Amino acid sequence: MQTEPENLPLKAALQQAKGWDAVMRELMLASLSLAVLADSERTEDKLLAGCESQVWLDVTISHDRVTLRAFSPSKVIRGLLTVMFEPLQGQPVALVCGFDMEDYLEQLGLARHLSPSRGNGLKAVMTAIKKSLTCA
Repeated sequence: MQTEPENLPLKAALQQAKGWDAVMRELMLASLSLAVLADSERTEDKLLAGCESQVWLDVTISHDRVTLRAFSPSKVIRGLLTVMFEPLQGQPVALVCGFDMEDYLEQLGLARHLSPSRGNGLKAVMTAIKKSLTCA
């Protein structure tokens, strides 16, 4: 069983959204709160492979706590990244390493709405996060 933070306002908003249009609206709003990488930080080493849209990812650890920042030119992808990052941001490395993102997206009802390319892109993001944390 995975442990996650209790205060997840985006998760609550998505679970309360009625219909796909409401979910998309929440994703668009969420995209505005993504911890974004500045232009100068969008370097080749931070560009992820396996994503249909370009995604740059920065993972840092300070005092065993994870900080995630990213950027994508796609507003939908920025919203999905915000959803992904909400339960992980500021959490201990061990929690992030053990986090089941596929299950989390399923709980939110998002998994069934993601195209295969978007689903694979989100898997690539989570794989890159765990790789940079050197999860076992």
